[in-house]
Amino acid sequence: MVFAWKILLITVAFAVVVQSSKLYCISHGNSRLNVEKCTTSKNRQVSAAALTNNSVTATVQNNLTFDLICKSDPLTCEGVSTTFSKATEIISSVFQFETPLLINASFVDFCQEYGECTNDEQLVYIGKAHPSISYVMVDTSDNMTRMYPQPLLKQFTDLKIRPAWTLYDINAQFNSQVNWRFANNANPINSNQTDFLRNVLHELIHGLGFMVSWSDELYKGLSPLFQQDLDPFITPELLALTANEQLLNEYNSPLPFWGFVEYPLDKYLGYKESGNFHSYTSITSQLNQFYDSNVLFRNIVDMANSWYESSSYNIAKQVYARSVSQQDVLAVIQGEVVVTLESSVKPFLSGASLCHVDQSSYLNSSDYLMVYTANRGVGIVELDQLFPDGPFGPKLKRVMGALGYNIKAVKTIRPTLRYWSPPNGLVDSNSNPTPSLTININGPAKTPTVSSSSSNSPVSTSSASFTTIYPHNHFLRYTIHLVLLTSLLLSL
Repeated sequence: MVFAWKILLITVAFAVVVQSSKLYCISHGNSRLNVEKCTTSKNRQVSAAALTNNSVTATVQNNLTFDLICKSDPLTCEGVSTTFSKATEIISSVFQFETPLLINASFVDFCQEYGECTNDEQLVYIGKAHPSISYVMVDTSDNMTRMYPQPLLKQFTDLKIRPAWTLYDINAQFNSQVNWRFANNANPINSNQTDFLRNVLHELIHGLGFMVSWSDELYKGLSPLFQQDLDPFITPELLALTANEQLLNEYNSPLPFWGFVEYPLDKYLGYKESGNFHSYTSITSQLNQFYDSNVLFRNIVDMANSWYESSSYNIAKQVYARSVSQQDVLAVIQGEVVVTLESSVKPFLSGASLCHVDQSSYLNSSDYLMVYTANRGVGIVELDQLFPDGPFGPKLKRVMGALGYNIKAVKTIRPTLRYWSPPNGLVDSNSNPTPSLTININGPAKTPTVSSSSSNSPVSTSSASFTTIYPHNHFLRYTIHLVLLTSLLLSL
């Protein structure tokens, strides 16, 4: 069995817009690592919810709507629809959307629909949500390339050229095989119930852009190539052009390196050391010095050897160490520490680390909504009694305003953006379609054999005691005293 190395490449494709201008965008698939070529045009495919007979369209004020497909009994579907309506009403009471947003929501059996099954009753896939598409933009305030989720970019109403937006801005799916408590249930929540409203709100905030690019995917992709242990590291996501959907399990395919790319939230990440703030964006800039972000490797092994010998590898290891040290990573906005991010999970867990607020600091505060874990038997109704201002705490509002949303009573920060395009001479692009290949066979990385690819696959564990887990990819799980295996996430 050939080992499939799991590096998340941002697939860049053309999107048809006004006056035939070309944009670059990525499509966020329904499953992890399902990154596809995307084209936005008037001929775009209509998603499943809009084509299904038993779909429901609900409209609320302030430009937030949703389509819902519910595959369950009528009473349950009524609860699902009521809860989504309540969630959009809550969001609309805080956000002032200047351009309409549409959510593609579904409530289905994950085992039947997606093959995501488990025999363990205490380990169930609960739900997932993500932006439908992101556009590769350049933030002119710091000249950094960032992926702007469509729901966020649509609020930048001063764009001179606007894409032909995809029909849906956020895709959200929730598992019908969970003991949910819906918003139309007037009874107190049971200790074994999971609050649907709390989970929907949490996931929709991720879909609006509360997400980071930093992960250990490159580490997991390179590790099987090394006989000795490779020190763990994290990087932002890789940016690369694939004219066709590239197979990532072939070791003989040329691999372009165009550098790393951030999400808008990454702009505010950093840590303090000796009284000085070190931003993750500055680290991204250092990492992008690897071959000047313009090299075509003969294959992944050549890239692995070159990476292993580089200063970028050492920098990425240092970032990893910070990102698994509790309360080390901060979100700093305009010189002010606004919130501490989740960095207590060790080893680093992509989809959990950094893309949530610190569990120990905020679980029992008004900023509880975006913690990594949440207890069953505790819902929005109960939390409203403790925090009457609602589930959106002041720190979360400040962060979402800094991303570019118009939040009531919060300053909105919107940098001037321009659409990214490949610089002249970029390898494997139209201006440099046949570059020379970079080869490095002298390092420790080797093409794995069948046996070594399976035995050397990185599997790490972290003991934890959770009831509900909010991974950013965006699967939700609940469990009791579960030992988490990061390798499990590779199958999501």
